[in-house]
Amino acid sequence: MSSSTEDTEFYEYVKSLLIPVQEIELATNNFSDENLLTPGSSFHVYKGLLLLQQGDSINIVATKCKELSIFINEIKILKNLEHKNIISIYKLADAEDEGIIINKYEANESLDKHLSSPTLTWMRRLLICVGVASALSYLHYDAKENHYVIHGNIESSKILLDHNWESKLHGFKFAVQARKHHLHLTSKYNGSLHYMDPAYEDTRGFNHKSDVFSFGVVLFEVLFGREATIPNDDNWYFARMARAHYEERKLDDLIDPVLRKQMNLQSLNMFAEIAYCCIKEKRSQRPDMNTIRIRLERALELQCKHVRPSIF
Repeated sequence: MSSSTEDTEFYEYVKSLLIPVQEIELATNNFSDENLLTPGSSFHVYKGLLLLQQGDSINIVATKCKELSIFINEIKILKNLEHKNIISIYKLADAEDEGIIINKYEANESLDKHLSSPTLTWMRRLLICVGVASALSYLHYDAKENHYVIHGNIESSKILLDHNWESKLHGFKFAVQARKHHLHLTSKYNGSLHYMDPAYEDTRGFNHKSDVFSFGVVLFEVLFGREATIPNDDNWYFARMARAHYEERKLDDLIDPVLRKQMNLQSLNMFAEIAYCCIKEKRSQRPDMNTIRIRLERALELQCKHVRPSIF
C-alpha cells in the first residue's frame, strides 16, 4: 500500500470518528479538575458522561493530548487492531492544537485498583492474565505482517476491566511497530520504571521481549496482590524480590493466605514458573507471548478442575 493511500485511509478514519469538541466539554464539565482522573506531563485523562443523539448517554474517558505526535501515534496503532482484549477508540475530537481520544468507560476501571481486593479471586486473576496474554500475543504475531506491535508500557494501570471483569489493554500512546527480529532503538523511555526491561539500559532499544518482562512484573503483582511501585532506589526491586522468592521457594511468604487457599497447587506452580521466566534479565531467556499464553491457559484449566464454577 502506497504512503498516499495510507494517509487518505487515515484521514477518512479520523474523519469518521470526529465529534464536536463542545460535546466533550459538556461531557467533562469543561475538563474540570473534578473530572480529572490522571494528570500527566503530555496528556490529561478525564471522566465524563457523553449525551447521545437519541437521548441516551454513555460514560466515557477522554484523553486530552498536548503533543499531537502522541495523539496521532495512538490512533495509527489502534486503527487496524481488532481484538476483544484491546481497547478500541470510540470517538475523537480536537481543540486548539490538542487532540482528544474518547474511549468507553470500563465499569471496574483498572487492574491496579483491585490487586489487593478479595473480589479478585484466583480464578478471576487467571482469566484477566489470560486475556492480556492473548492481546499481547496478537500484537506480537498477528496484528501486522512482518512486524511486531510493541506496547512499550505494560503495567497494571494499563489493564482495564469491564463489567464482567474481562481485561482490556490500553495505553498505546508510545507503542511502536518494529520489524520482526529487529530492535527498535530509542533514546527515550516513556514507561514506568518499575516495569522497564533492564536490557534497555545496555541496548537503548526495545523488542517484543521488553513487553514480556513488563508483563511478568504484572503477573507477580497479580500473584502477590500488591503494586510493583514499592518505594526503593532500585527500579527493579519488585522484580528482584519476586525472582528471589521464587528461587528460594518462598512465594507463600508474599501471597495472601486467603488467596492461597483458593489455589490449586499445580495451577499456582505453572503460573509462578511462567511469571519467573518472563522477568529473566536476558531477553534470550524469556519465553515468547504465544508460549506464555498457552501456559497461562493451562494454569487456568487446572484451576477450573479444582473449583466449582459457581465460586467465580
